Amino acid sequence: MNIEEPNVIFGKSKWIWADDGMKTDSHIILRRTFSFGTERPPLHAVCRAACDSHYYLFVNGNAVVWHGALNRGKNVYYDEFDIGKFLIKGDNVIVAYCEYFGNSGRDVVSGDRAGFIFECNDLEIYSDRSFAVYENPAYKKPRPSNCFYAGYNIEYDASLEGQIQNLLDPAFNSSLFVPASELDAYPDAVNGVLLPRPLPLERFSAQPVISKYKKTTDQFSGDTYVITLPRTMHVTPYMEVTGNGQEKITIKTDRTDCGGSFGDEQSVYKAHSIEYITKPTVNIFEGLLPMVGQSLIFTMPKTVKVLKLGYRALGYNTDPTCEFVTSDKRLMTLFGKAENTVYNCLGSTVMDTPERERSMWLGDASVTSEALYVAFADAAPLVKKVIDDVLENSEDDRLFGGVPGGVPAEIPAHGLLALGEYGLFAHYRDFAGDMSVFRDSFVRLGDYLMTWEMTEHGVAPRGGDRSWYDNLYNADERLIENALYYSACKFMKSIGLAIGNNEFEETFDDRMENVAEYIESTWDGLGYTTVDGRYDDRANALIALCGLAGEHGSAVARLLSAVQTASPYFEWAVIEALHMLGRSDLAYNRFVSRYALAAESDVDTLGEDFNGYGSKCQGYAAAVINEIVKLFCGVSVKNGGTEITVTPDFHALHDLKLSLKLASGELDVRYKHGDARVDIIIENRTTATVTLVVEPDRIGRNVEKRSIKLGKGKNKFAI
Repeated sequence: MNIEEPNVIFGKSKWIWADDGMKTDSHIILRRTFSFGTERPPLHAVCRAACDSHYYLFVNGNAVVWHGALNRGKNVYYDEFDIGKFLIKGDNVIVAYCEYFGNSGRDVVSGDRAGFIFECNDLEIYSDRSFAVYENPAYKKPRPSNCFYAGYNIEYDASLEGQIQNLLDPAFNSSLFVPASELDAYPDAVNGVLLPRPLPLERFSAQPVISKYKKTTDQFSGDTYVITLPRTMHVTPYMEVTGNGQEKITIKTDRTDCGGSFGDEQSVYKAHSIEYITKPTVNIFEGLLPMVGQSLIFTMPKTVKVLKLGYRALGYNTDPTCEFVTSDKRLMTLFGKAENTVYNCLGSTVMDTPERERSMWLGDASVTSEALYVAFADAAPLVKKVIDDVLENSEDDRLFGGVPGGVPAEIPAHGLLALGEYGLFAHYRDFAGDMSVFRDSFVRLGDYLMTWEMTEHGVAPRGGDRSWYDNLYNADERLIENALYYSACKFMKSIGLAIGNNEFEETFDDRMENVAEYIESTWDGLGYTTVDGRYDDRANALIALCGLAGEHGSAVARLLSAVQTASPYFEWAVIEALHMLGRSDLAYNRFVSRYALAAESDVDTLGEDFNGYGSKCQGYAAAVINEIVKLFCGVSVKNGGTEITVTPDFHALHDLKLSLKLASGELDVRYKHGDARVDIIIENRTTATVTLVVEPDRIGRNVEKRSIKLGKGKNKFAI
């Protein structure tokens, strides 16, 4: 992508809209015609565009950008794309459907004014009064929604839309369209300097996918048509129907209703949906409202006749880069569901859930980011954007989740997890290897850890803006926070050593010693606890992961096999701790037990809780991918993918095929454990140092424990 100086980018363009751009929930259509006459169009025509809040762009009837404009915070981005292949001899037209929210949610902050800006230097087209605009009155005042993300429901009365059919045709002409209102020249006081979009544009179906549907009839609601989607996915709906006029059609998904989170289980949050009012005769409608679900549902009176129903699929522009195959069907099923969960949580940030919030919470993103790296290596820039959003939009002495959304909030336990050995920043180091982030922010992050008060009993938990420790039930908050704090100091100390900054080294050592002594004082013979003899699996697991269980390791492993209070948010820590404590057999047994309902469910994503309430697609539940790859397959990645360790463990899987794409290249691992021998084949197509670690307890054979450095290409071992 070309990056030009701000005084060159959009230097000839104006921000444009209808009127002054101050109306909330505004929907406009912009058109710009131009002609090549008999000349051949250029092969390339690079365009740049930005919009508050979103836009959908067509060239000569071809959809080019779907759900354009990256969600904003302090930074506002422009998109760049090439329309050359859509140009034709003679007359051409660019059409942009634009929407301005004017409200904010946990996912996005709307600007103080609507605006669309565009330039194509190759065609000498710039947004100004040469663009015609029509503010579509068919969008009526929408019904209120209680979901946590920005935007509105759509209520569309087709009888009010005017004669706008065929507007994607260059020959279309209508007096409804008037010259666009020029707002400000670029750069302006509202949006400032635009930055190049750091993520790819969303991909989408080039044409609506017309689908088969199942029809049911109800005497009260009329006819309901259900399209079963190929999987849970983001879609925008499409329909062609005939009617008498003024019939109401509702469009939603099976995920429109979403339960509340922990402590809010009785609430139901309704995602945005569409109500469409018919006009007489033919109605062709494409709802420019991304929805997520496993099925798309149209409900309408019996007087409406369906001609076509369908959708466009949209989502992050990436494909899975990890292949996992095993004869254990439960793990295969869970891996596939986790992979689909991650994909549906990829957008302008790493979403906690696309159903209820679409927000980035630091704790959720910390868990999801490792799964993202493993399963979708090409989406790695999204992790960097999350880190940039946090550092850009947080105050000096706090780290915010919920950015770049409208409700930035510090959850101290999330900040500690993000800075710990198993958090967002550690995953970035291990998979991306970019240390510049730490060189630039080390002192700031170190100062953040100094905001915790040391006491005679470890660190005192900080309240922050919100207090959140997993599912709130029997959470040993003080122990969890102290273990997370120890891990954060340990990770940041290692970063200081790596970049040659020892400013906090002595302080980290003192604080870690204090915390370790306090944690040891909470041992009661059966487990670590500060809550009157009750035991929290999360707290004990985190203590083990810090390396503080010591001689109590066997007892902690027994406790972790018996106590089950963690939700999927912290379940990964329990599974990993059991593995670290040498009880991978218990880790596997617990894993398949806790995820049994999820494996058997008809839902093809993983949810917020093991018991099925809350969201059905929750980013942190994708930790299943990490557990399968890192623990059950035994593949560990460090230092930007330059150090890879393969430790086969046959307590869980006796056969598998695993293919990974990493920053350092590609790695294929195959195991086959038979009665007579064990076969291990590792094909190394990376630039990394790859080490095979053979441990007799994990292999199940009386062999010598050893580490073997692997060469490039195929490495075969028979034991």
